Amino acid sequence: MRIFRLLPAVARRAAALRAEKRVAAVAVALVLTTTAACGGAPGRGHDGPRPAGTSQKALTYGTGPVRDPSITYQPDVVIVEGGPGAIREASGDGLTWTIDGNARGAKDVRPGKVLYATSRALGRVQEVRRVRGDVVATLGPVGFTEVFRDAHLTLDQDVDDGALRYLEIPDLPGAVTVPADAPATARATGPASARVAHRGSVGTALARGPVRLAAAAQGTLPPARSSSVTADLGEWKVQPYRGQGAFGLKVDHKAAAGLKVFVDFSLKAEKLHLRADVPISGGRVGAGATFAVEGIKGVAVSIAAGAANGVLDNGKIRAEVPVRMTLPIGGTPFAFDVSWKFSVSTALGGDNTTVTAAGEWALDGAIGMVKGSVVTPKLSVVTSIMDSISGISVGVSGIATAVEFKVQVGVGVPAAFAGPYAKLVMDFGVTNGSAFGAPLTRCVGATLDGRVGGGVGVSVSAVALAALKKLLPAMNFALEQESLTPFVHRQQTLPDVPLCRS
Repeated sequence: MRIFRLLPAVARRAAALRAEKRVAAVAVALVLTTTAACGGAPGRGHDGPRPAGTSQKALTYGTGPVRDPSITYQPDVVIVEGGPGAIREASGDGLTWTIDGNARGAKDVRPGKVLYATSRALGRVQEVRRVRGDVVATLGPVGFTEVFRDAHLTLDQDVDDGALRYLEIPDLPGAVTVPADAPATARATGPASARVAHRGSVGTALARGPVRLAAAAQGTLPPARSSSVTADLGEWKVQPYRGQGAFGLKVDHKAAAGLKVFVDFSLKAEKLHLRADVPISGGRVGAGATFAVEGIKGVAVSIAAGAANGVLDNGKIRAEVPVRMTLPIGGTPFAFDVSWKFSVSTALGGDNTTVTAAGEWALDGAIGMVKGSVVTPKLSVVTSIMDSISGISVGVSGIATAVEFKVQVGVGVPAAFAGPYAKLVMDFGVTNGSAFGAPLTRCVGATLDGRVGGGVGVSVSAVALAALKKLLPAMNFALEQESLTPFVHRQQTLPDVPLCRS
């Protein structure tokens, strides 16, 4: 199955060549090998690899460097030949790579240089060891233009979600934190108080052992797989999924004592499409770059929470999901990547409290960046979340969740992938009034916020950056500033009477 499809214009040109010159095989080969994501003219397509014809190592570690006259790498980039075949293994955090010591270029790897063995085994070298003739290099983040001095990324293709593979990063740096400004559960008094702050807060680290996935094998990066993966994050479980025209994320908390939470967030996609035009010259991204995701037609969320012991059971979490949806883009230096973040906070009051809600909204328009400016979709209600809020509560109760969906084409270690990206962040909050107020009126409330981001570079959270600096104390890397553009903010309380508004 193909992740990218040739543009009609390219296909017509190839057909004309076949008719005029009767060299069909040569014409198609030229199209497939020269329509790389770098160096082509805007609008030229790339036919991506079929998973069946891609090695397991390439699906896990990415493809090797591309030698192309239209691509100029920075002078301190050390290219190691052999592609994924030269990779022995990678650590569970995606930072330490063991490379065949006999591979061409391996002897030139040393601290301070940028190692480029594959699209994922790429980063600023922090430490190098020689183990039984192999090179063991620990890598830190590297900026997009620290790799490419001159290049031109152009894409205009559909994405085949069935071609994507799931890549686990068991020890992803900064995966789990507690939001520092999550709502105080004992003070929940209305819709606004149950909102999760998913707005760039640094947060504080959880005091628990390393987060690991069951599939992890002795601290190494597990092979990419076609089936979905459930990650264990302490008492929480999270599962990204795709299929049947949807990209989604399920979050589950079923601790033995007290709290139960379930969130299912999904994006409806019809012919998900990428458009990109990112010129790089002299180590600088040209003005007016474009990277946009089209075809996201809707968003839906289903929320359920319960607490046996009221406020004593409340919980909160912020997590960068340690599972990527990915596929290498054959013939180019890049990999296609979908990543997720989420946060959940409960404010449940009273024993045996429950809250449930569900809603769906239509989205119209692209997300990302077009000619240097962020573009946002229009939102309309399909199914009102207000009509679905229900549950049993002695006191005012609520739950809030935020989910980030990011699409990126780039290179680099999993914790700090570099390249053009587009992201959609949706925040939801619901509150359910006390059952004691029912004889007068039962108040319910909801909030909805949507924001879009887009850019070219490394998109890494402050939490992940702090974790990377702890792991790599010699690392010299600054967090790039990012602003998210809001496109919707709605807040409603029913019934619209003074008692509920207060």
